[in-house]
Amino acid sequence: MKKFIFTLITATLLSTGVQAQSNSVATQNTQVVQQSVLERNKANVLDFYELAFNQHKLQEAVSKHVGAEYLQHNPTVADGGQAFIDAFAPFLKSHPQSKATVKRVVADGDLVWLHVHSQLDDKDRGEAVVDIFRLDENGKIVEHWDVIQAVPEKTESGRGMF
Repeated sequence: MKKFIFTLITATLLSTGVQAQSNSVATQNTQVVQQSVLERNKANVLDFYELAFNQHKLQEAVSKHVGAEYLQHNPTVADGGQAFIDAFAPFLKSHPQSKATVKRVVADGDLVWLHVHSQLDDKDRGEAVVDIFRLDENGKIVEHWDVIQAVPEKTESGRGMF
């Protein structure tokens, strides 16, 4: 009887260890998949930004990175990829030297945040912009929020915006 109980306990401990190891591997695999989705989302948003605001290729940026549904929270831009193009094409035509320098990028779940220095040209102090993008399961941008603040000549703290 003691041998039977010992065998039962040993089998239970071994199967628990295998199950724990299996759960650990599954958790690690899930984390790797989540990390690769975050990296893909960051890369997609960065490429969208580069194409749209630095290369001024709005159509390509939208075709490549914006989903069929695109919800816009900027009060001056309508929903949809074409509305984005229509809103920014005249601005870019009027400001061919405009550029956007991404200072920080953060991803969490299906959201990507950019902290950006947007300038009309090299002489412009520009604006500090925080853009927030939501991406779908395919890595397409489907929603956007932004907050924009002019870069002042000086600050009370003496620290810059970036």
